Amino acid sequence: MNRPEILIVGINNFLGIAIFNLLKDTFNIIGVYNHNTDKAPQCIELVQVEKLSTLKGREFSHIYLISSYVPGLNKPNDDQKLIDANILLPRTIIDLFPESRIIFCSSVSIYENRTKEGVILKSEPPSPKSKYAISKLWGEEIVKESKSYAIIRISSMFGAGMNKDTFLPKVMEKALLFGEIILLGEGERMQNYIHVVDVANIAVKAALHPINTELMAVSNSSYSNKEIAQMIIELIPETSLNFSGSDSSKSFVYDNSFTFQELGQMEFKNIKEGLKELKEWIKKEY
Repeated sequence: MNRPEILIVGINNFLGIAIFNLLKDTFNIIGVYNHNTDKAPQCIELVQVEKLSTLKGREFSHIYLISSYVPGLNKPNDDQKLIDANILLPRTIIDLFPESRIIFCSSVSIYENRTKEGVILKSEPPSPKSKYAISKLWGEEIVKESKSYAIIRISSMFGAGMNKDTFLPKVMEKALLFGEIILLGEGERMQNYIHVVDVANIAVKAALHPINTELMAVSNSSYSNKEIAQMIIELIPETSLNFSGSDSSKSFVYDNSFTFQELGQMEFKNIKEGLKELKEWIKKEY
């Protein structure tokens, strides 16, 4: 008996792999990659993104659109890459596969320029500032033109295989290699961290959800940089904690009750357990 087909656009990403692991026994999975396949499952059909049109006519019950261009320390703002990955790729997907349900991985960065204090609700009007956030919001609007969709706005996603240039792996690395964590200001900045497997579960549930919707893929709690550092010190007791300069970055706290209302209650990985996994992964990397 033939299994239904799904498409994971961004199969070489750690979220793409997490979704694959949840669905590999249920669906026939086709993976789309940009340049590399070093992390992608080699047991499935892999298609380079520039050859997406060769899949036209295939019936995918749902498509996970993960691929994105995210500027960072080693990836500068590149207007053309932002347009190609975050805007034109969603357009290509919905044009090629108009009958598929699209699960679009967006970002809570669309709320980055809010001026009021307090918890961010899904219903709050977007307030993007950076080119990246604007491109993700634009991508959302394109996806909303499709027949069936779910948009998931993801906070700081972490887990083995994540981008090493972000806060969690960098402070963990400093603790492991140098026995020291240095935080800006007094470490009061709040951020929301959600484990990659929890995001994958939200994405899979959203694919099976019967209505078009926008959801927050955020964990139940936000933590200050100091709280995160203290948790890491529990894992690496010989680590010292120091502070330097000032930190003018905004804090972000979210309400995920609408996601639970739509998809049902979910149990998320404990942050300390997630940090323990992250520590073991980083140790293997070095």
